[in-house]
Amino acid sequence: MAKRYESDRTRKEKMELEREKLSEMNLSGKLEYIWTYYKPLIFGIIGVIVLIFIIRSLVENSKYYDILSIGVANSSNIDDLEPLEEQLQEEFGDPDDKYQQVGIDTSYAFGNDMSNGDYNTIMKFTAVTAAQGMDVLICNEDVYEHYEGQEYFMDLTDLLSEEECQKYNISEGDTALDITNLARYQEMNLTTYEPVYLAVLVNAQNLDTTKAFINYLEEDN
Repeated sequence: MAKRYESDRTRKEKMELEREKLSEMNLSGKLEYIWTYYKPLIFGIIGVIVLIFIIRSLVENSKYYDILSIGVANSSNIDDLEPLEEQLQEEFGDPDDKYQQVGIDTSYAFGNDMSNGDYNTIMKFTAVTAAQGMDVLICNEDVYEHYEGQEYFMDLTDLLSEEECQKYNISEGDTALDITNLARYQEMNLTTYEPVYLAVLVNAQNLDTTKAFINYLEEDN
């Protein structure tokens, strides 16, 4: 009778042979055998599981959107901003919409002199504002004057009501608010310089929330 090689066996016979081999081994032998012969399959399964989790995470994260995007120039706050973002989200957001969020970006380290400002920060600011990714900029005087001269900021009389403009001493052509001494802004502890200006980008997307944010800061003044 001709010798049968393992490659000649049917799938069912191969599986039966595998079971017989494993049944004759102790636990460590079984683990070593499985690892030796099934390592590619194990890694393949792990890879598929990881890929599924990554895709699910990406899909879930894509559902989140900003109702207010705040950039802060030359910030002194390197702590966790999440509590403040959550506080503002609760203040201005819809409690039934878990995908709303307020974003605060304190990475805009322009430096003290805009004539020699940090190149990477300037490029980032230019890209973000061009993509309409910022509603409000909180900044020092030098940064404000630099970008105000390039017409980056909205005339606040176009955003606020006549009554609000009178209340906050805003005249036609004004593109910034001095928020240095506002109690609610000071509680945020975002900057240490003075004066501190708040300006609204001309292409800001979330104007209703931006207006609400200004009123919120001015409320206790």
